[in-house]
Amino acid sequence: MEVFERITLVVHVSANYLDNRIAEQVDAWEGPVTLSIVVPSVDVYANIHKIQHKACLVNLFSELSNPKETMMLLQLPKAVLDKLSAHIVFRSKKGCAMEVIASLNDQTTVGIYPVNVARNTARLLVRSKYILLGDYEFIFSRGFESRMRNLANDELIRNPKTALVFRIFEVNDTVQRLPRDKADLRKLFFQGMAVEFHAKFTSAAHKIPRLIDWFNHPVDKSKASLSNVLPLARRDWEPQFVSLNTIPFHDENFPFSLRDNTVLRWEMCRHNYTFVLVNDVFMVHRGIKTLKDAPETKKRQHRSRLQFKTAIKLFKDRMDKHFPETKQKCPEFGA
Repeated sequence: MEVFERITLVVHVSANYLDNRIAEQVDAWEGPVTLSIVVPSVDVYANIHKIQHKACLVNLFSELSNPKETMMLLQLPKAVLDKLSAHIVFRSKKGCAMEVIASLNDQTTVGIYPVNVARNTARLLVRSKYILLGDYEFIFSRGFESRMRNLANDELIRNPKTALVFRIFEVNDTVQRLPRDKADLRKLFFQGMAVEFHAKFTSAAHKIPRLIDWFNHPVDKSKASLSNVLPLARRDWEPQFVSLNTIPFHDENFPFSLRDNTVLRWEMCRHNYTFVLVNDVFMVHRGIKTLKDAPETKKRQHRSRLQFKTAIKLFKDRMDKHFPETKQKCPEFGA
């Protein structure tokens, strides 16, 4: 099948966070994957060499004794490399000539993560008509790409301003194998070993009503089906979705961890997109975040507050200028 007809998984990560999980993630995805890797603008070539030779290799056929075990990125399994397109992201104010890159020594970029630049850079390299803007570490239900693609071929051709929303979960760290079908996920959920994503951290952001109905819906393994329209009524709701690659890009003014991802949903609402829940397919993440993780998040958000205030004002002004007709349809934007 031509790449253009697929759904590309778009992922981003900081170089110091890259490990074996990328191989697990790519292996579990049927279609192409575009990955942007952010490095500081210091010793760029050394950082690239480190990524190539100290990134991850997962043994896909046996359990790793050490989940942080690393080997050469260039030695990832062929099945992974055939699907993965990786791109280095760094800041340079003087262009990208080799001698300029070699001389970069911008210490202000150390510890800074330009999250939406990373997302948009990865997306610029997409060659398919459908995209899923994802995050690192997440694994998808078995057959996700093919089933969602079959649905997209029907629904997004007729209604291009539609986002096909899917549910997202977390499972307990003690679960060795992440669930890849709804029956396994359902079992873990009712055992208390799986929850809706961030249900114990910030319950509203990823909550979607009628979860038990979703679990009980009969599975069609050939094609996903639509459930119901989900109004974007809360400003903190951050649905995950598949869409055409014609949706807006992420607003790069927003800082990491303060509505950097939610802002795309806000803009899509103002563009008059419809969010529709899809049955059966899902995404899952290992580890359940709880309120004990909140202080670190709040500390990071506090450092970014000034940048956020500027970003939200610019964003509101832009939306009101270009899309005044949808202002009453969408929630009030804010932290």
